[in-house]
Amino acid sequence: MVEKRPLRVGFDLDGVLLYNPARILRPIIFFFKKYLLKSDVDKFYFPKTKLEKLFWQFFHKTSLFPQAGIEEIKALAKEKKIKAYIVSSRYRFLERDFWSWVRKIDKERLFSGYFFNKKNEQPDIYKSKVIKRLNLDFFVEDNFDIVKKLKKNYPKLKVFWITNLLDCRINYTYKFSSLKEVVSYINDIVGKKTILIVSDYYYPHWTGISKSIYNLSQVIKKDFNIKILTVRFKKNLKKIDEGPKGVVIIRKNYLFSFSRVKYSISLIFTFISILKRSDIVFLNSPLSNILPLSLVAKFFKKKLIIFHQGDLKLTKGLFNIVIEKIFDISTLVSFFFADKVSTYTKDYAQHSRVMKYFLNKFQPLIPPVSMVKSQSQHSDIYRKLKSLKDSGKILFGFGGRFVEEKGFDILLKAIPEANKYLKNAHFVFGGKTKIGYEKTFEILKPEISRLKRWLTFLGHLNDQELVDFYQMIDFFIVPSRSDCFNLMQMEAMINGKPCLVADIPGARYLVKKTKFGLLFNKEDYLDLAIKINKIFNQKEKIVKNYLLFLKFIKKKTDDRKIKKFFTE
Repeated sequence: MVEKRPLRVGFDLDGVLLYNPARILRPIIFFFKKYLLKSDVDKFYFPKTKLEKLFWQFFHKTSLFPQAGIEEIKALAKEKKIKAYIVSSRYRFLERDFWSWVRKIDKERLFSGYFFNKKNEQPDIYKSKVIKRLNLDFFVEDNFDIVKKLKKNYPKLKVFWITNLLDCRINYTYKFSSLKEVVSYINDIVGKKTILIVSDYYYPHWTGISKSIYNLSQVIKKDFNIKILTVRFKKNLKKIDEGPKGVVIIRKNYLFSFSRVKYSISLIFTFISILKRSDIVFLNSPLSNILPLSLVAKFFKKKLIIFHQGDLKLTKGLFNIVIEKIFDISTLVSFFFADKVSTYTKDYAQHSRVMKYFLNKFQPLIPPVSMVKSQSQHSDIYRKLKSLKDSGKILFGFGGRFVEEKGFDILLKAIPEANKYLKNAHFVFGGKTKIGYEKTFEILKPEISRLKRWLTFLGHLNDQELVDFYQMIDFFIVPSRSDCFNLMQMEAMINGKPCLVADIPGARYLVKKTKFGLLFNKEDYLDLAIKINKIFNQKEKIVKNYLLFLKFIKKKTDDRKIKKFFTE
């Protein structure tokens, strides 16, 4: 087993390890330099004359006593959970006072090194050099000007900022009010295992395969340190994104695109470089690099979990058949090396092309749903749907990627038949219609035009619009040919909307277990039309199962259950 090395943490001296009330003056000095003296605010002042140096020495006497939290730092160092370093940008003429404080703070010599600015360099430049030399994981700083420069020089470095009364309104992810608060946070990190999640897509890419992993990461970050390794599918996205506390997103540029994949070879090398500091590898499948990542993870003897979100289903064609076969072989080999394979339901696993061979390693996992709260100021989508309802329409929602796999063509065929039974039925779509790797929407445009009196297309919905969409529809339809687990279906059901779902592995699971909806025969548009009428007529009876559904889904997505999934 490859052991994780202790985290390397650098601590500034004045204002971090030492209490210094004068540090509150930083924004005032910044304002004075910029607007009154018109001097370069990017440069730190160096005293040149004896009088200036004497004043500087006096100013540093405002570091009065050691901060609460130092003993906890030494305890972590003694237990070899961290390697702690004192890194001060004090100039050389303050050397005597620097060593005097070191002797007071660290009589037991539990810090691994002490560094001060012997060559009188700019503080940020000096600290950057020491950080690089020591290969630090974290640095604790009280000067926000230095924080900004360090983050610019080392995007991967976590810089913890100890703020003050005048600076506290500045928005920064790793902002703390005291050293003790910082040390408590570090203690949480070293006490937690690290999960490295790899996914071709992640937030802000907002399809089910990425949204589910986002929701999962927000739950497990309470119990684990989370690193997300993904593809930088848009150039405006940050390469390193520290996101919410406890989650670090690392995005790698892609080399080329094919079908729905943006392939990144650099992701493999980054994976290797951060693997040693991870305890669990969690691969979100389908994943373009699944085979090399699985092999590397097992070479380093890491616990490997593969979460499979559906077999690859592409449109007909020789090239797509080849891609599917490559996917199947790569995934099968990766499952062989995995310690655990998972998807939402055993129902889907038993029918999957690749998962059915590894049921001995299978454990289900349903990530929770996270949705914004309804607001008093509703969106234009809400008003549009309300207008339809006010005109007497019964709204059937459907949504997702407009691709052949989702079976929207089956629903389109059913709509005229359904309106023979239910005259006021109206169908509203939420999601993208233009999909770069499929032309399903373009192919179906003539049929959509013929049905326009029964159809409303809302386009891609943001979080608030999605909530309004669920609130205003009466039912939700999943006409898929194949669907491992429809996230929009689950969201609609949580919002109290009964679902009409194709009787296919995975998608049918929630309706079969809770009776909060109806099933129709796969790819049978006539049966779908009949069931559209039936679900309307039986709504009162079906809605009685809503509380049963809520109880069921709460049990399946319980935080303790999810934590157990990763620990057992």
